[in-house]
Amino acid sequence: MKKYLIYGKGGHGKVVEDAIYQLDNDNSVEYFDDASNPYSEDYEKEAELIIGIGNNEVRKRIVEEVKHSFATVIHPTAYVSSSAEIGEGTVILANAVVQADAKIGKHCIINANVTVDHDAIVEDYVCTYPASYVAGFARITEGQTLKPGQVVWKSEVF
Repeated sequence: MKKYLIYGKGGHGKVVEDAIYQLDNDNSVEYFDDASNPYSEDYEKEAELIIGIGNNEVRKRIVEEVKHSFATVIHPTAYVSSSAEIGEGTVILANAVVQADAKIGKHCIINANVTVDHDAIVEDYVCTYPASYVAGFARITEGQTLKPGQVVWKSEVF
């Protein structure tokens, strides 16, 4: 059993919580949110935290304020190549695929059914909506959002 804290109790926070329980049903999850349970750096200092907020700019701002260490959550149905690099605080959701030598930055959201192909680079604070595709050798620059089903080809920098 592992204890996680999620900052943000909206839709993305819910899917992060589900992924955590899919990893191990005995895991424990608690939420912070600005409305009902404000963040406290003294609370459960040993627990790892995930920013459960889809907005890239807000996620980045909160990361700069938080004092907890960050978890990386990979849903058990996702495939992540052993040669891929995944940054701290990143969430990879159900049925996503991250291929060989892909690099995913810090605090990214790789949503359900997203494919990041070989040698692609996804920089920090990127959000990929479901079913988007990042081709081999493509680069997604910091803070970008890929729309549902959006395709970024290898020759593109987005």
